[in-house]
Amino acid sequence: MSTKTTLLLIALAGLLLGFIALYERKQPKSWQAADRERYVLLFDRNSVEGIDIFSNEDKVQLRKRGSQWVMEAPVKDRADTKAIQEILARCEALQREPGSLVADKQQLKAFGVNKSSIRLKLLGPDMPATLLFGKETAVEGKMYVRLEGTNNVSIAGTDLRNGIVRKPDEFRDPQLADFDSAEVAKVAVKTAAGEIGLAMEGGRWGVVKPLHARADDVRVTAFLNSVLHTQIAVFLPENSANLNSYGLSEPRGTVTFTRLHNPQPVVLEIGARDEKTGGVYARFSNRSAVCLLPKESENILSLHPNALRDQRLLRLDLDYVDRITLQPAGHVPILLQRNREEWILRGQNAPANKAKVLQFVKELQTRKIEAFVTDIASDLEKYGFDQPQLRVTFSSYASENTAEANAGEMPILTLAFGKTEGEIVYARLEDETFIVSVDRSALSEISVNAVEWRALSLFHFKPSEITTLEVTHLSDGIPRVSLAFKENQWIAEEGSTPGKLNPVNIQSLVNTLAALKAMQWTAEAGPLVASEVLEFKDAHGKSHKVLLGAPASDGSCLGMIDGDTGVFRLAAPDASALRLPLVAPE
Repeated sequence: MSTKTTLLLIALAGLLLGFIALYERKQPKSWQAADRERYVLLFDRNSVEGIDIFSNEDKVQLRKRGSQWVMEAPVKDRADTKAIQEILARCEALQREPGSLVADKQQLKAFGVNKSSIRLKLLGPDMPATLLFGKETAVEGKMYVRLEGTNNVSIAGTDLRNGIVRKPDEFRDPQLADFDSAEVAKVAVKTAAGEIGLAMEGGRWGVVKPLHARADDVRVTAFLNSVLHTQIAVFLPENSANLNSYGLSEPRGTVTFTRLHNPQPVVLEIGARDEKTGGVYARFSNRSAVCLLPKESENILSLHPNALRDQRLLRLDLDYVDRITLQPAGHVPILLQRNREEWILRGQNAPANKAKVLQFVKELQTRKIEAFVTDIASDLEKYGFDQPQLRVTFSSYASENTAEANAGEMPILTLAFGKTEGEIVYARLEDETFIVSVDRSALSEISVNAVEWRALSLFHFKPSEITTLEVTHLSDGIPRVSLAFKENQWIAEEGSTPGKLNPVNIQSLVNTLAALKAMQWTAEAGPLVASEVLEFKDAHGKSHKVLLGAPASDGSCLGMIDGDTGVFRLAAPDASALRLPLVAPE
């Protein structure tokens, strides 16, 4: 045999072996084939395009349209996807029990599977034949089933049959709508009391009828979902279209939804109450029949605009704010200005208390409105807005002209506080037409003296940056102590004879002084009467002088920095550390 012939035979043998291996790989193994034989219905759930169910006199046609399921018969409507998935799961789980057999005509009739009033057909590529359900066996929970076109009668559980033998309406989607609040752009609620209009504006909900006002996003969303997710109690027959008897020829109310990217509105009409159940007859424009909703749906008719309005005093994003101006009546205006991530107090050329600024804004953002006093602010004097107690203006600031705005300060909103009456104070946003009342603490908690907005941190030194220290007691006859830090230790200055120094107390005082922090700034204190003066120099040779007042009963004390008019209060531990004896007793 030639070499060429040998190589050709080897190649043919390789191809044959490969074909055999591929064929065997595609064939189910013996255990796989046996496992498949256990199941009555073999199909790919993802390939199912429809389901036909025949149950006695009822015929239900369910079809898949894209990712949605619809009912085509006996009525056209949305189908209950959950119910369909449950049926498909039961189809997949339907197993043959021991005792299955190949039956003759007489046996088919005896088992009730020759002709059956209960049948199920899966539609789609490679779907099994129609499944016929026969009689129940002597064993509870078991019955005879047969695939149409075969004589194979199987014994199987009754779960699948029980799942399809139901009223056609039970295959319809019980949820009123197939969309939720996230898809809604506008809502109009019309009742005998009037119309309430809501619209999504800039990602937030607003009331547009009967007035223009901020809406509470959470409340609006909850209201929309309570309507859209309503579970239908009963579908009424299509031929019972006497709308008059259901109060739908002239509905008591309507809710009109306009969806995003869909200009076609969807309308819910609310009719009469059902005397027996207390439910409400209704018709939804994208459903095919009149239905009965739970009695809670009656609440739609009593909806009031204030129930959906934003109950917070103001809605503000601080990220857009560069300046806050407080204009208290009878006081000099206070200007807080953002400096990158910090705030400064303009006019005093001092850092502002960032925590206090943020807390102040948060308090206004979360402050709850006590009542909506009037929707038309026509009589400003009546509520004290001709001369407000306080105006708070939040502004942005542009340093250069842009296409959108000119350089300079641009007010975002102004909050004004009017008269105080009892436990409430009137308030209004000056770009809104209505007046509200809030607890008077909203006003009393806002500092109207500039010094109270100052940062609490007084010094930012490392202890090692303090090079000299002089402590003078003005009231108790204690000698002045003058120290310098030299050769890694504190020593008495020449001419100062304080005695033996206490290095532990000296270092504790220096540590406190280097990072001295006020407990609060106060505008209530009169002229400070100093009882102690601490003077030190930093590493750059700059002098600093702190004046301390006498200790209060709680151990705290007032203080000032020389050259500054602001008076602060030190906490007791800091006040005590600054008064530690620096000289050991004799």
